Amino acid sequence: MKVSSFILLLATAIMSVSSVTAEGAKVRRKEFMSPSELENKRKLSHKSGKGSKKEEDPPMEAAIAPLGDDYEDLGGWVSIEYKDDDMIIDYSIKDGPKRCDKCKLVLYDGKSCDDLGDPFFDTEDGENPFTVGKGSAYITNKKGRAAGHYKIDNGYKYKKNKCKFVVLFDKKDDDRRLSSRSGDGKRQLGKGSKKDSKPKEIGCGQLVPEDGEC
Repeated sequence: MKVSSFILLLATAIMSVSSVTAEGAKVRRKEFMSPSELENKRKLSHKSGKGSKKEEDPPMEAAIAPLGDDYEDLGGWVSIEYKDDDMIIDYSIKDGPKRCDKCKLVLYDGKSCDDLGDPFFDTEDGENPFTVGKGSAYITNKKGRAAGHYKIDNGYKYKKNKCKFVVLFDKKDDDRRLSSRSGDGKRQLGKGSKKDSKPKEIGCGQLVPEDGEC
């Protein structure tokens, strides 16, 4: 009976030592994994994890240069990036129209700023989203400077908007310019008012991703 108890205790001890040894081997294996093995393990763990975020596309930025002679010192930048599938436009403008709250920013297709196509959108209702009424405006102060951001949807994702052109317009003169009253007391429309009522393209730049590929 005593011999059996001794054999049982010895077997238990051997099993405990084996377990500790195996566990120690696992720890030592983890400690001495090569950097490449650790990196691969990290990547596999990241891929298998639930709810992991997809890699976001890099922002695109357009350096703004003047179009025409009205704002020869116009400059700044406009960037577009996507956050959770929302298209966000950031802008920083200098030496533009002064105190303009109806200056719009439009995305265009085309070959260059000197060879622009049409406004670039494909919305479900067919409406152009790049209007002041829909919020696609940059607002300047008394020095012609502007900085801000807003969300917009032109119906296209990142790849479609890549390398398109950002065009800045001045303020549309919606107010009818009135000259002095005529002989019958009615106010007359000033000369050139119809010509000046259409907003003009004053600046442009191509949206280039951070990797520089267009």
